[in-house]
Parts: sequence; C-alpha cells; structure tokens
Amino acid sequence: DIGADKQVDYFGLDKEENPALGYRAIRICLTRPEIFKTQLRALYRASAYGQIAIMFPMIISVKEVKQIKVIIEEVKEELREAKIPFREDVELGIMIETPAAVMMSRELAKEVDFFSVGTNDLTQYTLAIDRQNQKLDAFYDPHHPAVLAMIRMAAENAHAEGKWIGICGELGADLELTEEFLSMGLDELSVSPAMVLPLRKKIRETK
Repeated sequence: DIGADKQVDYFGLDKEENPALGYRAIRICLTRPEIFKTQLRALYRASAYGQIAIMFPMIISVKEVKQIKVIIEEVKEELREAKIPFREDVELGIMIETPAAVMMSRELAKEVDFFSVGTNDLTQYTLAIDRQNQKLDAFYDPHHPAVLAMIRMAAENAHAEGKWIGICGELGADLELTEEFLSMGLDELSVSPAMVLPLRKKIRETK
C-alpha cells in the first residue's frame, strides 16, 4: 500500500500534484504485475506454514478484483507446476476506503471473503479533505454523519452477502464511536496494542 503518504524512494515514483488521488496501492500492483506477482507468490508460499489472509488496498471496482483474481490464479498455477506447497483456501479481502467501494460494496462482497474499512482514507475522500494539510484540520471530521453512513452501508452490504467486516484506522480505537460500531454490526475493530484493554472494557460496558 505505497504511494501518497507512504513513499518508498527505491520505487522511483514520479512526484504528483495530488498523490492521494494518484498512482498508489492497487493501481501500482495492477500496472506492475511483475512486482505484484512476486508479492503474491511469497504470500502463498508462506500460507503453507500457517493461516493467512490477503487484503487489497484502494479498490474502486469489481473489475479490479477480477483482475486480481486472474493474477492470483496465474501465481497458483506457477506454484503447482513447481510443486511448491500452498493453501488453496487463503481468504481474500479488500479495503473499503473510497466512496466508490462503499457504493459498490454489495457487488464487491460477492467477490471477496471480507472487508476492512480504512477510515482514514474513507474520511478524506468522503469529505474531500486532504488529511495531510494541517490548514484543514478544523474541517476534517471523522465523526461526520456522511462517514458513519458510509461505514454502515458497507457493513449492511457485507452482511447481506454473508461476509465479515472490520475497521482499521484511527476510528477503530475511538471509544466515542465503539457503541455505534457495535450497533452497525461490525465484526472486528483493529487497534494498536495499547488500545486493546480500553476497547475491550468499553465493549463489555456497552449494553
């Protein structure tokens, strides 16, 4: 998930006017398949030694997921031919971090095993606010009703297709929203180790 605020010098990415909307994440993977396949090959080889799941960032369409699946099948076939062991049942999920992914979440849920809501980017794209711009801090509101409505819609659509959905990003640890997330039926909240006990306490105290 590189690009935008996650730069790596050795990739030699061009400077962009608006990197948050630019060449990043799955867009790099699908346009540089030789790198993507190396990563996938390593992940599937590792799957022989334990249970893993693979999650793809910055998804905006079903077409992208289908392209990913084609590449995955190519990687699997290469591993079979090389007689390298791997698990066939690796869970595949996507990040829900664009309004497009939310609006398409019912169709996307038919293609994957789980969703993880990337609340930092989802807030940024929903509110049209660059979260790296400190001048806009007063306008950046992750509690905005539109953001919460997006999360609720994604949760409803995931569950309608029998898939689980979690939250990662800063909102997962926001105790002011824990009760609302539980009411939405979110299945998982991903937080830093320091927040596990406070979050667990909050969940237990929620009626």
